Amino acid sequence: MDKTEQKRAWLGVFTAVLPFWLLDLTLRAMAGSAGYYALYAAAPNLFSLGFGALFAALCLALPRRAGRIAYGVCYALWAVYAVVQYGVWRIFDRFLFLSDFLFAGEGLGFLGYVRQLLDLRFAFFVLLLIVWGAFGVWRLPAGGALPRRRVCDGLALFFALTQFAAPRCYASVPETLDWDAWQSSGYEYRKFASSSYDMALTGPYQFVARDAFLSLAPDADEEAALAEIEAFLAERPARQDNEMTGLLRGKNLIMVQLESIDDFVLNEENTPTMARLMREGVNFTNFYTPQYANGYTFNTEFAAQTGLYPYANGNVAYSLSRSAFPDTLAHLLRQAGYAANSFHKSEAKFYNRGAMHRAFGYEGYHSALDYAANETEAGTDRFLADCDELYEKMIESQPFFDFIITYSGHLGYDERDALTTYALERYPEYLDPARPYEISGLFAKARLTDELFERLLERLTEDGLLENTVFFVYDDHYAYGLTDRAVLETYSAQAGGALLERTPCFFWYPGCTPTTVSKTLQTIDILPTLANLYGLPEPRTPGRDAFDSAYPGWAVFPDGTWMTDKAYVKNGAVEWNHGMTEEEIAQMNAYARRLAHVGDAILDTDYYRGR
Repeated sequence: MDKTEQKRAWLGVFTAVLPFWLLDLTLRAMAGSAGYYALYAAAPNLFSLGFGALFAALCLALPRRAGRIAYGVCYALWAVYAVVQYGVWRIFDRFLFLSDFLFAGEGLGFLGYVRQLLDLRFAFFVLLLIVWGAFGVWRLPAGGALPRRRVCDGLALFFALTQFAAPRCYASVPETLDWDAWQSSGYEYRKFASSSYDMALTGPYQFVARDAFLSLAPDADEEAALAEIEAFLAERPARQDNEMTGLLRGKNLIMVQLESIDDFVLNEENTPTMARLMREGVNFTNFYTPQYANGYTFNTEFAAQTGLYPYANGNVAYSLSRSAFPDTLAHLLRQAGYAANSFHKSEAKFYNRGAMHRAFGYEGYHSALDYAANETEAGTDRFLADCDELYEKMIESQPFFDFIITYSGHLGYDERDALTTYALERYPEYLDPARPYEISGLFAKARLTDELFERLLERLTEDGLLENTVFFVYDDHYAYGLTDRAVLETYSAQAGGALLERTPCFFWYPGCTPTTVSKTLQTIDILPTLANLYGLPEPRTPGRDAFDSAYPGWAVFPDGTWMTDKAYVKNGAVEWNHGMTEEEIAQMNAYARRLAHVGDAILDTDYYRGR
């Protein structure tokens, strides 16, 4: 073989590595990763070049035809992964961790987004990936044109060197975490909790590899984790009795988690019954539902039940069903003599609710699908109150605690969704040609949820139970099921929310004094607030009682972003500040990090078992 052929073959080796790096660069560039970490930074580029070398080595070790097929298959798999992640980022402004794929079934409901994604930008992204892959297959050199073993060994060595060198390109981890430690790329790489930041730090190949490693790695020192938990809970001020302590003691409780009934959805026009209860009840006007990982509905459910947030980069529905949660509301109320049952449309295996709700302390989980004639009937929230068998389970023992998860507001909202069609046929007045069809669908489906409240009030009144019953209502997440993000943001802004994550939360009972609570609150505050209202022991969780005068109120999000009544800090940058000092902001930054650490430690160690 002459020198010209050798040079061409060696160039082919390089160009076989290049497409994998270009795939990474295309994904990071088009997904806005530069906002987190520079595209030209050494670490992600080294990682991707190293993995490209590894994949090329594996393919070059095969005969030429087999090598090209293997190369094409390998690249195609990563290209599909990149397309999925890019699509998810376009919808949710985040990427999927490996554990998120456990919720793939829920993702089928997002098929309506496909039409929104198939624009020139998305087509350009896919086209670039195809071009890079075709170029790599074409340029992959013949195995016989090179000293195959030496080349493959060299590529594998390069991969190993990049694995050693790339993590050392990140900023060092601060010795203390008292200030903005999250801004250290080394700290985030170690923690690996913010998918958008992590993809920017690593690129797709190392993103998957590190996520898998952390998922399989043995737990950290349990004694140190337990000490951290104990210190955090000890530093939290003990709840002091206040004017709301024991206010609802002995009353029946119907706790309702709404599906997608956003702050701009719940109003006199769309949900007249709920709007009346909110107006006549105690209304938390600055309540936020941070979205942790995928499976947003269940993760909010978990937070409200346990006073803990789930893992930022993982799931809890399938991993913690055997963990102990003795301080949940169901456990505390059952200890006080209550019956506790939960109700929803979906079957028990969905989100592993059958097992998880037992862990939460419920005596039974009841699915409407077990009683309804078809999917549409089961998905109509009113059915939970209309069905005599289900209603009897709600009230058969007193005092009772019923947890209801609504369904009617679930995405999608377009013409292909059967429940949307049903809702608009039932309430054709919501079909307004002056606004997007999806908005009309969302509003009509919200009216179906409102029928549940209307019917429950009727039946409880007929049975003489309403006078001793409380409704506590909150939302699972903002209406992210709207495929047009601009429309969502416009309606949310018109409702006055500072963030998309602001959602309704209120409670009502006959004779309630209408009250507005403007303190900034979050999902994990629901449990301690209800515990105080019912005169129950204070739960040993990071959440706080909304009526505790020592609690100023805040909402903390999984990437370390946080909000109080006075300030909003996103990705370490102060978006607005109306009176917090630099020291107070630093303290809140530290608290946001500790909340994540302690929450994960409680879950990792099954902290409550035996305590």
